[in-house]
Amino acid sequence: MQCTQCNWQNPASYTHCFSCNAPLAAAGEGIGPRTAGAATAKARPRPQSPSVPSPAQHAQAAVFPSMLARLGATLIDGLAMAAVPAALLTAWALASSALDGAPPGPLLAAALALGALGLLLPGLMDALGAGSFGKRVLGLRVVTRTGERPGVARSALRHFLKYSLTLGLTLAVPFLLHRLLTALFGERGLHSSMTGTFVVARDADDAAIREAIANAPGPGWFLKGLVVLGGLAVLGLAVVVTLVLWSPRSEPANPLRDTVRQLDGAARVVLQLVENHYRSTGKFPPSAAAIGLGPSGPTERLPAGFQALSIDPASGVVRLTIAEGVGGTEGAALAGKHLVYTPLLRTRKQQTDIRQWQCGSDDIARSDRPFQCRHASTRAAP
Repeated sequence: MQCTQCNWQNPASYTHCFSCNAPLAAAGEGIGPRTAGAATAKARPRPQSPSVPSPAQHAQAAVFPSMLARLGATLIDGLAMAAVPAALLTAWALASSALDGAPPGPLLAAALALGALGLLLPGLMDALGAGSFGKRVLGLRVVTRTGERPGVARSALRHFLKYSLTLGLTLAVPFLLHRLLTALFGERGLHSSMTGTFVVARDADDAAIREAIANAPGPGWFLKGLVVLGGLAVLGLAVVVTLVLWSPRSEPANPLRDTVRQLDGAARVVLQLVENHYRSTGKFPPSAAAIGLGPSGPTERLPAGFQALSIDPASGVVRLTIAEGVGGTEGAALAGKHLVYTPLLRTRKQQTDIRQWQCGSDDIARSDRPFQCRHASTRAAP
């Protein structure tokens, strides 16, 4: 049987041309070339126009939100995450002011724990609730490949990856890394691809979600392994940098500084007496004798290492003169010099008291004083 398209001679049993694969007229049908050509044209499937989306594309568009909606949800969650630590910091400042004298360690530990919980709050809401603040506002939610909510561990990991690696790398090099992450992980992003989660429309049908997720590609194990190794390398580098920055820098040995540190500890007895006098009378003592340390006082002795004391009754500045023989031969340079303490006041419940003392000196070199005594002393007592 001769093909009407290419004139190839085919056996009678063939239904399609061996040469051009065009359909052949059935035996016994008397059709001419024109009719055969029309039949061939009808038999050929017409390609769909690329501008018309397929039903699968329609289903995915109804399930997966746009990048703009996901970005909006991220911005709202970011604002909520910033508000929580700010509120906790304010509460910590108020609590430390109201609970004066209480050990600050437990309060600070509680504030840090609540702050960390606040930073993870959007991720916990994705796992345990209807979604984070931003996703609720924009009608989104996070699901796994089975269409269920992610667990706490998976959601926390996704949240950490999102705001550390994905967002951090995108902000570091906005265009290049965003294009690279999109090429490797698609519109889902690194955080969703690595944790096997999907951001979907909240009102999408469950069957449509499962169908759309089944057709969504995911990263291979090789790419996941590279991301894990890169994350571990970055984490190790961050730990090393943190240890270097926060490690205590040892100062060179300085006998004068050690002597001043000891004198500062001895001076706290005098400061406590001044503070007690102010708390009971509402005024600073007019002289050393008023707190029992002058010639007419009951003790008539100053703490070891000091030979004179003066107090400014107006500002409360305490000036202690260092005695001779303090610190042995190396500490002889401190004889006759001064430690000056300036009170910082605080008013609470309509009562003013001394919050703390700032230690400084106007004649001892700054390098010879410990850190707690390096404040500037501008209001020295006469």
